[in-house]
Amino acid sequence: MTRTLVILSTLALATPLSAAPEALTHEQAMKRMEGCLSTGAPGAPRTGLRAAIVALRSLCAPQIHRVRDLRLAEIDARYGLPEARLTEAQEVERHAAHEAAERRLDDEVAFAIANYTGLTQ
Repeated sequence: MTRTLVILSTLALATPLSAAPEALTHEQAMKRMEGCLSTGAPGAPRTGLRAAIVALRSLCAPQIHRVRDLRLAEIDARYGLPEARLTEAQEVERHAAHEAAERRLDDEVAFAIANYTGLTQ
């Protein structure tokens, strides 16, 4: 018994508290997000599309955030970030591109949830 506890405590100390997220391509991240949404759809509330969206966005937040982060990183790379120094106009354009990418992702998620749940309103 004591030997088992020593082994388990040694393993617990050797295991990192949080592993670094694995590097995924945009396509892999999208597949994981879509998989989460489709898997969670049967358990989503049937009181309306808004309730289903809220529930599934909460359930699949890590996958949605991963896709969002990859898309925003692509935008930043187009501006040469993190090394580049942007002008004020470029910063405004970059911010607008970020907002547009986030809105597009929100629309994609809502559309997918509507398709997976069959809810329309």
